[in-house]
Amino acid sequence: MIALPCVQSYPLDVALDPAIVDFDRFDHVVVTSPESARLLIDAVLSRWAQWPAEQQFWAVGLGTAEVLRSELHLVRTASSPGSESLIELMRTAIRPEDRLLIVSGKGSGRQFGELNSLLLDPVVHIELFELVPDVDLDLQNLNGIGGIVHGSAALLDAFLQLADARGLNALDYVHFVTSSDAKAQLPSGSRYYQLNSPTPDEVRLAMQGEPSVKD
Repeated sequence: MIALPCVQSYPLDVALDPAIVDFDRFDHVVVTSPESARLLIDAVLSRWAQWPAEQQFWAVGLGTAEVLRSELHLVRTASSPGSESLIELMRTAIRPEDRLLIVSGKGSGRQFGELNSLLLDPVVHIELFELVPDVDLDLQNLNGIGGIVHGSAALLDAFLQLADARGLNALDYVHFVTSSDAKAQLPSGSRYYQLNSPTPDEVRLAMQGEPSVKD
């Protein structure tokens, strides 16, 4: 097993962003990744003496929820990872008058705009970091590697960009993805397993069956 860092994360300055300054006006806060969770905690605690009461936090995946629960007791997740299942769960929990904040990296989280049809006020987005495709390891070292575990949809996207630039064929590998968003990015014909979380136990369990093939 090798680690393949495909991106560099660059935090964005959000200290004066209205979403942080007026953080207590939101009834629901959706956090889309562990990196978003860590940076949100830093941003809120640098501005607020304590977390605003009565807010409902939602996490797209279990890893994100674990980071949030280091500070918060009430964090909800869907029964399966990914934004699609979380959106369906949220449809049953939000009221038209609720205010909703989406916390993500740059350019992410736009799928939660689907919830605008249920709300009087449109969802608000705050972007806490930017991911730039980058790799420290020679991708040719992937020769002989049969499978690649992708920790998020953003990381899969970065890998696919780097593979294309380095002349690697993504179809040569079995991909382990953690959400329907990531699965949607795979090229047609890709072999993949969908996991609840990118852990060794989940990978071993998935490999007991045959991989699916992307249409």
